[in-house]
Amino acid sequence: MQQTLAGCAFCEAPPGTETGIAYTWGKEERVSHPICVNCAIQETPDPDKRNHYACDSCGLVVDALAALTRFRIELGHLEGPIQVCARCSPGGLATYWTRDLDTHIVSD
Repeated sequence: MQQTLAGCAFCEAPPGTETGIAYTWGKEERVSHPICVNCAIQETPDPDKRNHYACDSCGLVVDALAALTRFRIELGHLEGPIQVCARCSPGGLATYWTRDLDTHIVSD
């Protein structure tokens, strides 16, 4: 049996890095990606303006929550959601939920 080593899907952490799982929904099924501790505990302060949301990875501010993909994190004792933009989201089915990012960008 061959085992595939995977690092973090959200950054360039090498295989062998301690990871947990980040879950979201694709078109029809739940999708999972490995996530490292550093990406799971990032915190981006809430933007000052109402209805503006920040990507938990890069801090990109958008004016619609629908422009971010929400992931549920399970990593040891860490548990909770992160929201990332299409630029920071791993490729594949998860990006289906990220809508019209360019039209919602407030600041880079």
